[in-house]
Amino acid sequence: MLAAIIDARRDDAEPLLHDTLAANQDMDGLAAAFRPSPNPADAPPHSPFVRRLDDGTLASRNLSHDATPYRNSNWFLGGLGCANGCWQRPFYSQSRHHQLINFSVAIVRDGHPAGIINADVTLDWLHRILRSLARPKGAYAFVLDSDGNYLAQNNPALVGKRGMPALLQVLASDQPESTRLPTAQNPRVHGPVWVYSAPIEGTRWRFGLVVPEYQIYAGVRRIFLLILALGLLGVALITLLTIRRTMAPLRILADRAEHVARGKLDFELPPARRPDEVGRLTESFDLMRRELALHLEDLARVAREKQRLASELEIAHQIQLGLLPSEHYLDAVCSSFELHAALRPARAVDGDLYSYFMLDPQRFFVMVGDVSDKGIPAALFMAQTITLAKALAPRAQTPRNLLQLLNLELSRGNDSCMFVTLLCGLLDTGNGNLVLASAGHEPPILCGGGTPQLLDFPTGAVLGLYEDSSYPEHRLRLRQGETLLMYTDGITEAGDHAQQMYGIGRTLQSLARVPLTAPTAGYIEQLLGDVDRFVADAAQADDITALALTWHGAAPPGTEMCVDNQLAEVFGVLDRCESLLEEAEVGDGGTVVVDLAELEYVSSAGLRSFARIRKSMCARNGHTLLLNPQPQVRKVFDIVKAVPVSEVFTSTLELDAYLDACSGRSPRVAPTPERAFQRKGAQTLNRKCSTSPSLTMYSLPSLRSRPAAAAPASPLYWMKSS
Repeated sequence: MLAAIIDARRDDAEPLLHDTLAANQDMDGLAAAFRPSPNPADAPPHSPFVRRLDDGTLASRNLSHDATPYRNSNWFLGGLGCANGCWQRPFYSQSRHHQLINFSVAIVRDGHPAGIINADVTLDWLHRILRSLARPKGAYAFVLDSDGNYLAQNNPALVGKRGMPALLQVLASDQPESTRLPTAQNPRVHGPVWVYSAPIEGTRWRFGLVVPEYQIYAGVRRIFLLILALGLLGVALITLLTIRRTMAPLRILADRAEHVARGKLDFELPPARRPDEVGRLTESFDLMRRELALHLEDLARVAREKQRLASELEIAHQIQLGLLPSEHYLDAVCSSFELHAALRPARAVDGDLYSYFMLDPQRFFVMVGDVSDKGIPAALFMAQTITLAKALAPRAQTPRNLLQLLNLELSRGNDSCMFVTLLCGLLDTGNGNLVLASAGHEPPILCGGGTPQLLDFPTGAVLGLYEDSSYPEHRLRLRQGETLLMYTDGITEAGDHAQQMYGIGRTLQSLARVPLTAPTAGYIEQLLGDVDRFVADAAQADDITALALTWHGAAPPGTEMCVDNQLAEVFGVLDRCESLLEEAEVGDGGTVVVDLAELEYVSSAGLRSFARIRKSMCARNGHTLLLNPQPQVRKVFDIVKAVPVSEVFTSTLELDAYLDACSGRSPRVAPTPERAFQRKGAQTLNRKCSTSPSLTMYSLPSLRSRPAAAAPASPLYWMKSS
């Protein structure tokens, strides 16, 4: 094709040769040599030659300017007769330092050769072809030229050398041949070899494959050994079958009878081959087996169906929806602590758990656990754990005792060997003291005031397996603003697509990024958000639970003052309000709330006493609020205008709404009237009187909201008549 193109575009011969050579790395040079004109006076034709230099660049020259005319060269004269292309003799290029071979195609014009396209081709491509051929172990391939020299050989040391006489004699024919030689020319092959050869079409070369004789007969030996082994095996099988035909029926019946005794009926008996006693016994035995298997299968199916229905009815609405408390809890007594939790099941039902409850007005119980396995069995075990924990906590009183009692209860009848890891904590809401005990659970993390700290203290065994386990306690005191994070292994073992786990290191780094002023929920949101970003869209493999408990600080100390239930004594207390307030250490900015629910009558002296309380509190930049006045008392206040209407509240709910508005808090669930002042944080010193009290003053939290890292502001005081 190149010859036809150059014949039509002779002026573009050089760039065409350049592009063709650049695209084919196996060619070292490419020439378009044209026959000179028979008229000596005519200028020699432009015969470009492009070759590849050692550095890979291409250079060109005009062959007509060479000192030795190319028109007398053998490659040119031989190429004029190659109308369809032909390979010429290989030669070693002195200037290019490697062996080449010419492929020539004549440029025919008007039936006569007008020149040739000559390609200097390296033999690297031929070597690559030989190396890529699949051949038996120990065999090698070669290509001989018409002179009997190796153009290519799997042993590079033989390239360019002449083949051994015995080999050349075998390859003298133009037909495919195969023959045996006592030795091979390649020193890498030992012993007799077989030579298979064939001429290469379009060339005067010959391709050959030399295979060691031992390699050819190796297959025959393997076949012989295989046939021998099969023959011996056949003899053994025939012998075995003969024995089995005699003894097998009775042996099978005896073996299957043992299966029936163990309750295994899913087997088949061989058909009876003869209508004798053994055959009839086999048929009767098989009929009995089938009828017994059908009966047991019906019983098992009915039992499974009953079990499935019972499990679904038991699980449907009770385990996941009714057992876990609210995700957010703010202390209903003094706002000294706050809790936020989150649970993400890996399935429709899960085995993680958390729970919390007030053990008594002063102590708060919290726990986080993880049941072995997932799904419905884990959910049932979780329900049992939470129910038992709430029932046993009043008797246990401490985390250690609760874990021991739980372990005893869960271990009884635990044939499935399910277990639960559980971390329990008991918080003293008065001073922030926290007692922890763990049953094989993940260690909690203490956050706030610096780098998050992993509380890796000794733990006991998991619950439900070993009845004699003990559970050591770990004690600490929470400082104001500190948060304790409890979690399950669904966080640390959360994995991404590369099967890498999130780990405790990433957990600590995530919590360290939470601002000190962040709310309790901020720790949960930060951690779960980082876990979500880590796992991306990988499937959740385990349940995830996290619980954060923040200590806001203890409430101000309270004061309770009691007097006898005599009218004169009551008004005497009111007259001595100044000394009472000083005794209660009422400071600047405080608020006194007087509960009048039990006051049925007020005289002018009583009004004067209330006025003195208001005046005393105004001197302290404080406030005085009246609560629950009876109608007749309220009427007196309205008539004499002794107390502004804005300082009188007819109900505890009304006062709560006012206090919430002053403190900037969002209204909470409406308390019962008798507990409303305690919900605001009232604490008493329990200084008892000889008779029933008729007037009581309580210290409560400030009207203003407290910053997370600030000390409590001015208190609120509560005075109650009775």
